[in-house]
Amino acid sequence: MSMKFSSDYLPEEMMIEILLRLPIKSLLQFTSVCKSWNSLIKGNTFIKNHLKLTTKRITRDGPLLLLRHCPSEPNVEQYSLHLDNHTFQEYSKPQLPAKSFNECFRIVGSCNGLILLSDDYLTETNTFILWNPSIRKFITLPKPHIPHSQYYTVYGFGFDAQRDDYKILQLVYEGHNRAGPEVELYSLSSGSWKSITAASPKYEIAPTMWSQVFVNGFIHFIGYSKKGEAFRNVVVGFDVCQEAFHEIKLPKDLASEVPNMFITVIGKCLAVQHYDSVRECCNLWVMREYGVVESWTKQLSIDFLTPNFRVTRVLGCRKNGEFLLEVYKGKKGEIVIHDPKKNTNELLGIYTDPGYTCIETYMESLVLLDKAT
Repeated sequence: MSMKFSSDYLPEEMMIEILLRLPIKSLLQFTSVCKSWNSLIKGNTFIKNHLKLTTKRITRDGPLLLLRHCPSEPNVEQYSLHLDNHTFQEYSKPQLPAKSFNECFRIVGSCNGLILLSDDYLTETNTFILWNPSIRKFITLPKPHIPHSQYYTVYGFGFDAQRDDYKILQLVYEGHNRAGPEVELYSLSSGSWKSITAASPKYEIAPTMWSQVFVNGFIHFIGYSKKGEAFRNVVVGFDVCQEAFHEIKLPKDLASEVPNMFITVIGKCLAVQHYDSVRECCNLWVMREYGVVESWTKQLSIDFLTPNFRVTRVLGCRKNGEFLLEVYKGKKGEIVIHDPKKNTNELLGIYTDPGYTCIETYMESLVLLDKAT
C-alpha cells in the first residue's frame, strides 16, 4: 500500500527509513502529524521493522533495566526504567495501568517491550495483563479454561518468531506425584487459550521465586523429580515455536541439590542462582554455550552475611559484570550494586519491601500499538 507523505524533498522509502530510526517518544508524537504517518507507524510491518533495528542497537549498547519495588511507605508498587550506567540513572517512571487485587502484580517476564503481569502473589485471580510501558498500552487477557490450582500454578512468557506471535504458558499442578500438570497455551494472535496437556513435562517446576526466562526461543524453568529424599534437577525448556518441552542437564553440583534455585540470564547466557542455606551464600552458574552441558561454569559466590547488611536476593546482572542485590539493613530493604572484582558494595538509596522487588532487562518497542486497549 502506497503512503503519501507531505514532503517534496525526500522519497517515501527514505522517509520511512528515517522514521524507523527514531525513538519511541518521537514516533508517538508523529502519529498526530497526519493520517498517513499515523497509519504507517501503527502498521504491523513498521512495528516489526522498528523492533528489528532496536534489537540490533540493544545488542550493541545493552538494554534498559526495569525495576519494580514496593516500599513500605507508601505501600504502592512502583515501576521505573533505568539506564545501565554507573549511577543506575532513572530513564522514565511508567505508570501501572491497573490496580492489583493482591498487594502487587507479579512480573512473569519481559519480551520485546512487553511485560506480562500476573495477579497471583497471595490470591490467584487468573488475571493477566500484557503491558507495554513505552507506549502506555496494555491488554487484559481472557482467563484460562483450566482453573488455578490450590497447590500451585506456573506461568511462562515468550515469542514465537516463526509466527510473529507472543505466547503464555500455564502449568497447573494439583499435588506431588500426580500424572503431570495440566498445560494451557495462550496465543496473542488468536486471542485464546488451548490445551496442550498431552505435551506436559515429566518434571515438576520448582516454585522457588516462580522464576522463568525466555532465551533462544525457549521458556526455561528449573524442574525436578523426587524419589524418597533424593532430588533430580534439570532445566525444563519449552520450545515456543514447536510447542514442546525439552530438558537441559544441570552441572553435577546442582543436579541432586534441594531445588532452591532461580533461573536467570547473564548477558545472553542461561544462568542459575543456587541459594545455599547451609553455607549461607548464593552460587551463580552460567551456561557459556547454550545447550552444552559441559559449558556450565560457576562464575561467583555471594555471601548472604556482610558486616553491614544481609543479602536477601540477587536481582540481576549489569552489562559491566556488576550485580544488583536486594539487602536487608536494619528494618529497611535496599538495593545495592555489588562489584565482584573489587568485592565492594554501593548503596543506591532505593528502599524496598524485601520479597516484592524484581529487575528485568527491557527494551522499548511499539508492540501493541496496532492493538486496541
